[in-house]
Amino acid sequence: MMKGSERLNVALPALVLLAVVQCCLFWALPAPAPEPICLEAPYSPPPASFQDSDLVGIWQTKYGRSVDTLTLRPDGTFKQVYQDPTAGDYVYESPSKEWTVERFPDGRVWVHLPGARYYLGGIAMAERDGLQAAPYPGFWGASGPPPSSFYDPIADDHLEMVTKIVLNVRIDSSGEVVLMHMWAHHDRGFPMSGCQREQFRRVETP
Repeated sequence: MMKGSERLNVALPALVLLAVVQCCLFWALPAPAPEPICLEAPYSPPPASFQDSDLVGIWQTKYGRSVDTLTLRPDGTFKQVYQDPTAGDYVYESPSKEWTVERFPDGRVWVHLPGARYYLGGIAMAERDGLQAAPYPGFWGASGPPPSSFYDPIADDHLEMVTKIVLNVRIDSSGEVVLMHMWAHHDRGFPMSGCQREQFRRVETP
């Protein structure tokens, strides 16, 4: 009968060999291929002929199985509808409010959506409406939580989005308009895959 120490002497080399094989198999696997849609970056700013009315339509993005839909109407109002079937059929529908466009001297364009929520970061983050999280109730005191800082990768600058979201209006390589989310953190790069979740694309025009 094999003693405990002998069994250990036999099992240990086998475990080491198994670990080495698994490691080699991991490195032998090809890396996920970049998605063509993600290789279109950097996107360009809208042309000089761009008008606010070019944003009218229904825009949509998906975060896993959840769907985030923006309807920008010709009368200058919009509505956001977010649906997540994995969270007890969670639904958020924003009040109907006015959407506005902001232009910058360098050609950048923002669209402001008051009342919309940042669901790219999840439901809990979205329901904070652009404010920082509290470790426990009353943590921030009577003044309440301060605004969260979001990052605009196009401008390389930070902004606040309290009770609203702001999207970058960009043009992809095919000439289509895309509405791009700001980032919750600045210390990251443009993704080579999965970038669709950061972009609203038009699914219906008037």
